[in-house]
Amino acid sequence: MHRTLRLWTVLLLGAASAASLAQTFRVGKEAGLPVSQTVTVESDADFENFTGITHGVSGVIRIDAAKKTGSGRLEIDLASIDTGVPLRNEHMRSPQWLDTAKYPTAVFEATSVRHKSGDTFTVTGKLTFHGVTRTISTDVEARLIRESAQSRAARFKGDVVRVKGQFRLRLSDYGVKIPDMAKGKVAEVVTIRFDVFGQTG
Repeated sequence: MHRTLRLWTVLLLGAASAASLAQTFRVGKEAGLPVSQTVTVESDADFENFTGITHGVSGVIRIDAAKKTGSGRLEIDLASIDTGVPLRNEHMRSPQWLDTAKYPTAVFEATSVRHKSGDTFTVTGKLTFHGVTRTISTDVEARLIRESAQSRAARFKGDVVRVKGQFRLRLSDYGVKIPDMAKGKVAEVVTIRFDVFGQTG
């Protein structure tokens, strides 16, 4: 009986240890990290190039370090994207373009995370943008940083995850039409780069 009890104790402790490896990281303002997130939109057209930037990213990232997999959901505030030109920002948010009053956010939900090598993972998920949902896949660099005096000095709470990557997005795939006045100045295919942090605390 004592042997059986010891066996169950070992199994329960092992299960608890495995469960502790699966962590949830909060991202953005709700996590107290409003400016640690960066998403850029890079447009390189025939007659003009520009970069829009936002720190308006929020959501959760879940990581299972033992299985080297995870999941997550990130939401981007489209109205907060700043291209550096107020008039261009106004046009971009208008009903003739992104229509951020009707579609205020873009949402990405990861459905598959596959480890490739080192800190590199292939992430597949559903991107909802401008009222259209499509499946995309891209490689990301995900680093798990354990809590330390250094992380606390940087004002992070608990363990930290940093996820970086990029992908290309064709605007017409999401029903976004470039206005006539912007043709040649806005690329049909833009590059999205992201660098986001999450914390467990």
